[in-house]
Amino acid sequence: MQNIFTRYKFVIILTLALVAGQGISYAASPAAWQGFINVLGRIVSMIAFWGPIIALISATFVWLVMRLLGFKSLESIREESVEQNNPAPAIVFVGTLIASVLFLMLVIKP
Repeated sequence: MQNIFTRYKFVIILTLALVAGQGISYAASPAAWQGFINVLGRIVSMIAFWGPIIALISATFVWLVMRLLGFKSLESIREESVEQNNPAPAIVFVGTLIASVLFLMLVIKP
């Protein structure tokens, strides 16, 4: 059995990076760091509010584009991309998702 460090190495490294980044940020400017902490609740609230809305609209955009291209399900996209060795459907799927999120970032101003 592996020890805990090798098993969760990635999570431990990310946690250490987060702690180190916060420490450096606080050391560089305690007032700015405290100002961010003061508005952190509002930022989390905005993410909780807009996240599901953006996910729903993005999913609708992706579903519509994939339907217009003739794909009935994610399985048909996977089959076309993997089994027939055609990356175009996967590229269109990811591109549409990215484009819809970028579009919504421009349109929705919280």
